[in-house]
Amino acid sequence: MFADYVAKVADLLALQRRIVGVRFIPFELEYGRTDAAEIKGKGRLCAFVNKACHGDQLKVRRENFSCSGGPHQLGLKPVPELDGSGRLMSKCGLYSDYSIGREVTKSFMRISQEIYGLEIGPLAEMPEADVVVMLGMSEQMMKIVRGYSYHYGRPQNFVSVGNAAMCSDLVAKPFVRNDINVSLMCCGARTSTVSDEGELGIGMPVNMFEGVSEGILKVFGNNKMEV
Repeated sequence: MFADYVAKVADLLALQRRIVGVRFIPFELEYGRTDAAEIKGKGRLCAFVNKACHGDQLKVRRENFSCSGGPHQLGLKPVPELDGSGRLMSKCGLYSDYSIGREVTKSFMRISQEIYGLEIGPLAEMPEADVVVMLGMSEQMMKIVRGYSYHYGRPQNFVSVGNAAMCSDLVAKPFVRNDINVSLMCCGARTSTVSDEGELGIGMPVNMFEGVSEGILKVFGNNKMEV
């Protein structure tokens, strides 16, 4: 049934990218037993998700990350005080002062528990995923939100600041809050996923995927009138 929802939603929305699943692997032993190819070299989470969007199934550890933000958001590495306090972002000129940098940093919703690695791949092949990531054009993302609202009502927790889009907006926030989130994407994510300027992202806990999918099919399937 799970794979059926993935196929039906992808077809109805005419998604150009595969729907992706992300699974948190807390222990080294479990990581070693995970039947997915370990990525060679280094990259960003957004680049790993892009590979999964095109059919690859892979696993990564903190050593595979070329950026510092991804491992910090995802529980793979402890967050240094300079980064966690917001001082780093304000010093780099991303925000006007320390207080704004601190406020934005607090919104990232980092995963607090220690995570050893991640498995990332097409959702249809990952029924044990923890988080679902969907990328597409704004109309497609609108229909996903409509599907969410069918069962769950008005979204309560949309947060996106155009920074840390993949690691925070689309993976950490949906997991920590156990709720859907929409991302405007960020410069790094757009570059690594080769996104069209009109593309957005949606992340949700996997426990919501069937309900959201059913909502999409109810509202937009079978030649329903779109309002």
